[in-house]
Amino acid sequence: MNRSHGSTGRRRRSRIVLATLAAGAAVAVGLAGCSLSPSTAGTGSDTLTVATWKGYGADLSWVAAEFKKETGATVKYQFIDSEASELQLVSKANGAIDVALPNIQYIGQGIDQGLFHSLDTAKLTNYSDIYPEFSGRKEIRKGGDLYGIPWTWGSSGVFYDSAKVSPADSLGVLWDPKYKGRIALFDDPTVLVPLTALYLGEDPQNPDMAKITPALQKLKDNAKLLYSSSDDLAKAIASGSVVAGTGDSGSLGSLFASKAAGTAGFTYEIPKEGAVGWIDNWAIAAKTQHLDLAYKWLNYMTSPAFLAKWANTPADASPAPANKSVVDSLPAATMDRLQANPDKISSLALQLPQPADRLQSWVDAWTQVKAGS
Repeated sequence: MNRSHGSTGRRRRSRIVLATLAAGAAVAVGLAGCSLSPSTAGTGSDTLTVATWKGYGADLSWVAAEFKKETGATVKYQFIDSEASELQLVSKANGAIDVALPNIQYIGQGIDQGLFHSLDTAKLTNYSDIYPEFSGRKEIRKGGDLYGIPWTWGSSGVFYDSAKVSPADSLGVLWDPKYKGRIALFDDPTVLVPLTALYLGEDPQNPDMAKITPALQKLKDNAKLLYSSSDDLAKAIASGSVVAGTGDSGSLGSLFASKAAGTAGFTYEIPKEGAVGWIDNWAIAAKTQHLDLAYKWLNYMTSPAFLAKWANTPADASPAPANKSVVDSLPAATMDRLQANPDKISSLALQLPQPADRLQSWVDAWTQVKAGS
């Protein structure tokens, strides 16, 4: 998918596992070019340094200006390219990074490493409006303390052409021989393995790979396109060669809302078996020198003013907000585009921390299937 706007939020997750499993020297090399110290992070108490993904909400063209108007502070960005590099960056910054955006799958590693500051919920002005299904997650807590405030969430489910695919409320459409050679698959084992597990009735967190691998092979055999770029998917839809597939709620919602060529009649669903879900959280670096300003950033990022403006601008491709008061205020069309219906939260198999050997087995299985072995 495009490395722009909200689509980044999902494209990046397609690289998380490989980046984490192969972090080592690659991460070290990447960090060598962005070495930080408190003196380079900013010019004093009026500068906040944010570690985040490029083109993912926090760095929209108007954000820094609005935050400065509200707080008087300047925002500087340090862009990351994987969850592994984000944790490494915060660790090596020694206070030069103030806030970061760890995913729920990886925030626990940062908490255990002492990278993040425990949060005082009394200083989080929007905390009570965060969905309790998210704010109560054990992955963002340790020893009774909170270390991250949920910001956005989304899902990877099924999209389809309602004029050509029926019924389409099940993952089974992806395996249906009627659509052989007309299915598009987001090329990511951390999505495809759990989706296959949901389809088979297996545990999506720890499925039996002896059952998953042959089902993955049948899935791949049904596919016309394995994609990691939203441009490639849009071209396939425009040409009529694809009628259904897997994808991210936010990215697909934006694509279909754009009314791009061939997208008329296409829609996205969280199927009856469920979908793969994710949550991104704002966290404060343990060694920040700007604690009060960091809290102001968390409050601004989770505020109705920011989240509603982001959500109601289709071109900026917002995921679903974790702030329920924002969701309650959204127009129905925006709710549909973001797939922000809170009733679907319980249907999500979240991408949670996994043992490295299990993740590697998922990557290996999908790699073998793609190779035809």
